[in-house]
Amino acid sequence: MGACRPRLGAVLTVLASEPLALSDIASRTGIFIIGLIIVTISMISLLRTVIVPRPLRSSLSGLVMWVVWGITRGISALRRGYAGRDQVLAWTGPIMILMMLLTWLVGFLVGYAMLIYGISGMEFGQAMRQSGSSLLTLGFAGGSTEDQTIIDFVAATTGPIIIAMLIGYLPTIFQTYLEREVLVTTLSTVGGEPSWGPEFLARVAMAGTYDQLPLLFAQWSEWAARLRLTHMTYPTLMYVRGSRANRHYVVALLSMLDAAALRISLSKTDDRHDAYRLLLQGSAAFESLYLVLGAPRRGRHRIPIVGDYIPPKEPVNATESHIPAWNEDLRAVHAASAADSSFARSRMHAMQLGLDRPRTATLTRDQFDRAIAMMQQAGVEMDRDLDEAWEMFRNIRKEYEFPAYGMARKLDVVPAPWSGPRFRQTEAIWPHSAVAMRGRRES
Repeated sequence: MGACRPRLGAVLTVLASEPLALSDIASRTGIFIIGLIIVTISMISLLRTVIVPRPLRSSLSGLVMWVVWGITRGISALRRGYAGRDQVLAWTGPIMILMMLLTWLVGFLVGYAMLIYGISGMEFGQAMRQSGSSLLTLGFAGGSTEDQTIIDFVAATTGPIIIAMLIGYLPTIFQTYLEREVLVTTLSTVGGEPSWGPEFLARVAMAGTYDQLPLLFAQWSEWAARLRLTHMTYPTLMYVRGSRANRHYVVALLSMLDAAALRISLSKTDDRHDAYRLLLQGSAAFESLYLVLGAPRRGRHRIPIVGDYIPPKEPVNATESHIPAWNEDLRAVHAASAADSSFARSRMHAMQLGLDRPRTATLTRDQFDRAIAMMQQAGVEMDRDLDEAWEMFRNIRKEYEFPAYGMARKLDVVPAPWSGPRFRQTEAIWPHSAVAMRGRRES
């Protein structure tokens, strides 16, 4: 015991005489821990965003997207017209992708530099130099101790893996974008530019291709399913706009859902199975993407990052579909299909708690009647009473109108007819009417 006391006293004397050394050890240890956290967050974000083929949330990627969107949205607000805003917002998606790549690289660079700084006696600038040399496999700077060498090897292994994944990530993103835009571009010649459901049906009727509607609805049903899968897995794609200002995938899908709803509402005899299938897939796509895009939040769930992982007090059940049908059996089939294919909202509970979804459509009867008058001139088939058709159309449209309008407002898409308001009051842009064109040619 007597021998231990002098040794303890000697240690305390040394520590007391060298407070700067003690503080340096503490600061380097803290920076090492922070570096480890940064590397872990960067790796998890990269895996969630690029590797795992599921709609997993990444707080780091979400933060980058939020910052880029806020900046471009603010700059676009300085433009008065829609065309000017679209020119600015067209850069949002590409800049998001670029900034996410740079964020991951910078995260690993700074994180490994903090690890090296924490276990060595070098300055932070030297640690950054060694980290960059190892991460980018340049080899002009290396560690002099075993601990530094291990970190150098890990960084040198991480660098090529990251670059390889990013090389594969960019072609995947742009190939998915091109596949999305092919059908949207095709629709612009059939449904107008911007697309509008009643104009689509009018042109189909005037062209004598009304019998091809089931095939078109089937194609768009598959397209909506792919849209939901790809854009939930790669959310940055939602911000990538079309090649022309008056084309947008949100407006295109909304116009096709309106066309399917009108076909079901106006006819009692036509084959409507493909129209119902499109409505189910399209409604699920709109609601799922709206939740991923960022539905309004409440209370503690509005806290950035933290709010994404706070579980709800009570489990929330999926919304039941109420798409009208001509018999109870078919209505039950549609409801069951919608429940099975609905988005797993328990994983998006923070956004779901803010989803105040109205159960009525905002489209007016006057807007409906004017579209009906135009379609009657085009020769669209109608064998249902218009009052009954209006009630049925309104009940169908309430299933997808709210999330569709929410996406259109959030992304500031082309102000097409029947697409809701924008964050800045913008006059609607109407497609050229084939009926009006025929009238002018006849006169």
